[in-house]
Amino acid sequence: MSVQAEVPEQEEFDKLFTVFDGSSPEDVSHARQLWSSLSLLPPLESRLVSADIRQRLPVSRPQRSSTGARPSASEPPSVHDALQLQEERRRYAAMADQRKEIQALMRRQREQRIQKELLSVAFKPKAKVFRENMRQQQEASETEMDKELVKQLQ
Repeated sequence: MSVQAEVPEQEEFDKLFTVFDGSSPEDVSHARQLWSSLSLLPPLESRLVSADIRQRLPVSRPQRSSTGARPSASEPPSVHDALQLQEERRRYAAMADQRKEIQALMRRQREQRIQKELLSVAFKPKAKVFRENMRQQQEASETEMDKELVKQLQ
């Protein structure tokens, strides 16, 4: 039984491991050293962390100014800041006024266009009536032609 049990184990062993059969012991030891020294690394894509790829976004560090050009948050706003804010408000107010003027102009132009269209409606030919007249004329001419054809056949 032990001999039969060893045979399947030997077959599994042969499948999983490389056997240096027929080689000198010196070659076998060199081959073992070579294979044990080599280790294949997984591809870069399958690694969780890579030295080439930055894993985090850079952290924003507070800037230190030794000159003190920027006022700190505890200081009240300066006169310059107040003037700048006031100028910005004036600019926005001017833009709002300009927008209102443009809208008023467009509204006037629209009203004028509508008035002109209403005046010209009386002078425009009515397309629907014109088409109906043409259709009636065609029907009349067709009936006359039909009557003439019938007379010719008799």
